[in-house]
Amino acid sequence: MEIKLHANATTTPRVRRYIQESPKSDRELAQELGISVSTVRRWRNRTDAVDRTTTPKSIHKVLRQEQSAVINWLRQTFIVPLDELVTVVACGMQQPVSRAGLDRYLRRAEIAHMNVLGARVMRGKKAIRSGVFPGNLRIFYRRISLLPQDGGEFHVLWAEEAVSGWLAARAYAGASAQLVAHWLDDVIAAAPGDIQSVETENKKLFGMGAVKDHPLQTWCAEKGVTLTVSADDATDITLHLECRLAELIPAIGELSLDAYLQQVCEQYNRQWPQKKLGDLTPVQFWQQYR
Repeated sequence: MEIKLHANATTTPRVRRYIQESPKSDRELAQELGISVSTVRRWRNRTDAVDRTTTPKSIHKVLRQEQSAVINWLRQTFIVPLDELVTVVACGMQQPVSRAGLDRYLRRAEIAHMNVLGARVMRGKKAIRSGVFPGNLRIFYRRISLLPQDGGEFHVLWAEEAVSGWLAARAYAGASAQLVAHWLDDVIAAAPGDIQSVETENKKLFGMGAVKDHPLQTWCAEKGVTLTVSADDATDITLHLECRLAELIPAIGELSLDAYLQQVCEQYNRQWPQKKLGDLTPVQFWQQYR
């Protein structure tokens, strides 16, 4: 008969029953069996002779299902390493979570290892060593439907510098190609270095490269910036949120979605050093290698 014992067990069920039935003292049994006195006392106080399960009796889930979905999205979209993701969740969202707990969430979603996230532009010092420097801006768009108490529908624009990871984001009540051009003026003014190229994947809002009079085309021509547009219909999908925003992101408090996005981008860019950037913040890294 196969007996399953704990990896560190020093006794078998037969020895444990012998301990429970023996009239000898704890010290005598310990010397006879070559085990500690505390082990003898433990099994004498038990009525059975089998190992108990090591699974916790009560498992507390720190994150809501919606929060897990947001964290998975951050991981896949921005390729955030685990240590930096812990900072984003703990400081940016003000949602307490351990590194081990967050790792379990990522493993459950099968995105724990960076190599399963697909080929991406190299970041940080790896990019610098290969001759790629900061200056390539990638811009994205997502329509978000919140509950009426949180303002209803918003149109979120965000930009990410490919090498440093520098971020800029805003939430608007509406979206148009002309608004994107005005928003990019603010992004350029806030960026810690020059922008050489812009990449985007939303063909309806940002326009195709062949459209010469499109506002984004005109803006890039005026700024001397190279524009690359790739078609991706998935970016037009609306994200529906079925819970209050404050429940999803405790850090938001009384802030609007737009104010929160600007605040967390400022923290990410200037206050949170990253290993892949040589323990520099995105702003410091971009300034150093621009």
